[in-house]
Amino acid sequence: MNVLELCLSAGLGGLELYVFRSSEALANSQLNQNTVIAVLRQDSKLDNYFREHSGFNIKYIKHFFSSLPLLNARKLATIIDNNNIDVIHMHWGKDLPLAAFAKAFSKRKPALVYTRQMMITRAKNDFYHNFLYRQLDLMLTITKELEGLCKKFIPLYANKITTLYYGVKQPKKMLDATSIQQQRENLGFSKNDFIAGLIGRLEESKGQHLLIDALHTEKQNNHDIKTLIVGHEMNPGYRDQLKNQASKLGVLDNIIFQDFTSEPQQLMQLCDCVILASGQETFGLVLPEAMRAGVAVIGSNSGGVPEIIEHEKTGLLFETKNADSLYQQLERLYLNPDFKNKLAEQGKHSADERFDNSLHFQQLEQHLNAAITILI
Repeated sequence: MNVLELCLSAGLGGLELYVFRSSEALANSQLNQNTVIAVLRQDSKLDNYFREHSGFNIKYIKHFFSSLPLLNARKLATIIDNNNIDVIHMHWGKDLPLAAFAKAFSKRKPALVYTRQMMITRAKNDFYHNFLYRQLDLMLTITKELEGLCKKFIPLYANKITTLYYGVKQPKKMLDATSIQQQRENLGFSKNDFIAGLIGRLEESKGQHLLIDALHTEKQNNHDIKTLIVGHEMNPGYRDQLKNQASKLGVLDNIIFQDFTSEPQQLMQLCDCVILASGQETFGLVLPEAMRAGVAVIGSNSGGVPEIIEHEKTGLLFETKNADSLYQQLERLYLNPDFKNKLAEQGKHSADERFDNSLHFQQLEQHLNAAITILI
């Protein structure tokens, strides 16, 4: 199977890294002999990541924000035909016109599979969008909620839409008690501290401020919870805003800030629980990562999170954007170590079964093959 992975995004977030992970997994498949070509924006962060971490055959197309990218589509169609591409696997919504027109121009007419990772908020049933979605052979959504929304807003092609949950890797290393203690101390925590971790970009939508408010309530109730907040600030100065908030509430000494880490599951294992406090997450990758690391999780009750966490069985849910609700769930884990450990154990078992990385890419490969077979 000859696969073209398409992404002209300039960034390097979860969506873009998934492009790399898909390329790597398909190229190294044990099921089929696949050839993978990546079509990227030259000198983008994703392009640099590909070149630093792999030897993939990369083709470049300049990205123009145009609803009718006809010139670029003809260039992409030439790449498709010259490399005998069987399937285009695209990820970024802004690439859909490019992929759709390229398929129309191509002599090979490859299958077009779109892994949709972002929310959809309005109907797309005009003539232009009908043409684009008519070129799709399959849309893979990352949650059932997103699948339902896509079927609602793109009803003519509902039979082409299905869910494929993300997969996450196991931690590279499961830390023993001694390693956990040493690494806690290296960060400035003690062996017996109760640590709540929040790992994600530093921005208001990720809800770090809610956790700081919850810590204030915990302190008023004479609890002693420490927090590890990890992430790169999207807007310079936002970390200082969070520190000022914590200082005013008298909890700054309970918080340790760390910058971006490429190995979040190692830091997760230092925590008693990991929190996802975002107002809206289509999926919430940090949760299955923490669950597979054997750590209890608390998530905001919105987006795809309730599909990951079964409340009081594999984790806890709190009312979105409600710091008091977050405090209540955090307190339950703080006061009841046995309950916390049970959630961690059951959460790991669930995530190992449902969000296994190898299984995910086996299923993706099966979907791509099925899309090609339908065309034959």
